[in-house]
Amino acid sequence: MSLLRKAGIGLAVTSMAAMGTVAAAGSASAADGEPVFVATSGDLFGALALSQSTRNVVYAVNYTSWDSADAAAVSQCGGGDCQVVVHFANACGAVAVGGPDSRFGWAWAKSKVEAESAAMDVLNKGTQFPSTGSAGGRQAKVIMSVCTDNAK
Repeated sequence: MSLLRKAGIGLAVTSMAAMGTVAAAGSASAADGEPVFVATSGDLFGALALSQSTRNVVYAVNYTSWDSADAAAVSQCGGGDCQVVVHFANACGAVAVGGPDSRFGWAWAKSKVEAESAAMDVLNKGTQFPSTGSAGGRQAKVIMSVCTDNAK
């Protein structure tokens, strides 16, 4: 998987057939003009994984490589269908769920508050939620957020 796909935001419906869109952040530019993350010594990596069958969401943080963070998250997930939905380095990741169809939204950002807000924004872009008092759906909420130890 390219470094461009190592950090992102996404939205998945209950069936999770489409596991989201990906956007990257960083200081270097790829040949196509999209930014990529360039790892340096001292970076800490994290990943959030999600299982379609069990609906488990797990995290792995403070690993020294993308691959080790991904492997740890998937191994902790507890389902044969676990997939990493967001990667982050020196930052935070968050997963939110809500709406009438229990969609998942995920994102990463430099701070926990920003990651949580971005995950909620992903959900809000994918559907219109009913009001809190409505019986027609579930209110959106952050179900997991975590940061690497060196997140700024």
